[in-house]
Amino acid sequence: MREILRVQKLGKNHGGYHGERIDIRAVLRQIEIAASAQGWTTEIFHEAGGFQWRAFHREPSVRRRLPAARIYISAGSHGDEPAGPLAALKLIQENHWPAHAEIFLLPCLNPAGCALNRRENAEGIDLNRDYRQPQAAETRAHIAWLERQPNFDRYLCLHEDWEAQGFYLY
Repeated sequence: MREILRVQKLGKNHGGYHGERIDIRAVLRQIEIAASAQGWTTEIFHEAGGFQWRAFHREPSVRRRLPAARIYISAGSHGDEPAGPLAALKLIQENHWPAHAEIFLLPCLNPAGCALNRRENAEGIDLNRDYRQPQAAETRAHIAWLERQPNFDRYLCLHEDWEAQGFYLY
């Protein structure tokens, strides 16, 4: 007989996220240290409010005749979703990437929101909803960075949904 796993809501998140908080500055420092130790390069593409928005890049460790797969991973566009930046940290620390893949990792698109423990940035803008008609400086800087990059073969945008029951994938 198959056992069904049921997720029980904790009831903490009425009117906002009230779950685990992270020290985003410490997490981003750990990501920088791990990325440097693994030979990643980094680019600062935006600075504001004492934060730096960084893009990390890993070249393929094995070159093939065919072009390397280019994989884009982003996290932390919502400040009340700490799992994404923590997953980015774990991914870099464990360093288990396909040898032929070129990785572009942006571990936190909304560090001010993470520090404030809220979905929106410091100006109250939901960055994930801001890309069609960008108002936030962070969104405009991210778009400008994306426009300078090669085409990606795969995209992975890490989110966390503390309001949902169970799991889903878009």
